Amino acid sequence: MTNKQSPSFVIAISGSSGSGKTSLVQKVTSLLEDAVSLYFDDYAAVSTYPSNFSEWIREGADPNQWKTPQLLEDLQMLRRGEAISLPGNKGMVKSASFIVMEEPFGRERAGMNELIDFVVCIDLPLEVALARRLLRDIEWCLSERNAEYLALYLKEYLTGYLGGATREMYLEVNTRVLRNCDLALDGIKSIDELADEIVVALKTKLGTV
Repeated sequence: MTNKQSPSFVIAISGSSGSGKTSLVQKVTSLLEDAVSLYFDDYAAVSTYPSNFSEWIREGADPNQWKTPQLLEDLQMLRRGEAISLPGNKGMVKSASFIVMEEPFGRERAGMNELIDFVVCIDLPLEVALARRLLRDIEWCLSERNAEYLALYLKEYLTGYLGGATREMYLEVNTRVLRNCDLALDGIKSIDELADEIVVALKTKLGTV
């Protein structure tokens, strides 16, 4: 069930923060035989991103300004059938027939586009994604920090969000990915429903149904 150019078939799942990318990656990986997961956020410490989202958008919102060289190198290795070591001693990942990864930009970034075989975009209203993210962050803050930290975090995040930069960033990125994805999903649906849709679409593409 893999392509002819590589031992591995790469599935990229895209969507705004709070869209459910991580949960969907985990679920799809569990449904596929011989599959591994790869997460964009695991590479944050060894990547460089635009420091000012507003300026990035004004200058054309070039996805290539989000530079993740180790993620790119690791994906190349996995496609060749080699194991990788995640940044920050987070463990090893062995190659598999399927690599299911978070990639917010789909195939829009140079270098990454030629390594991805199938792009899924989770499409849902930004207010739903925002609510989901805040519920997740509230739970984390209350379990790992305290109510004072939570109040400061919410004020800072929502001020930035309402300022336009964060919201506009998600709109810009999702618009680009949706234009060039293989499968657009209704993010309002449950993770189980979305994962089943992906598996069916993959089987159709690979001719196994």
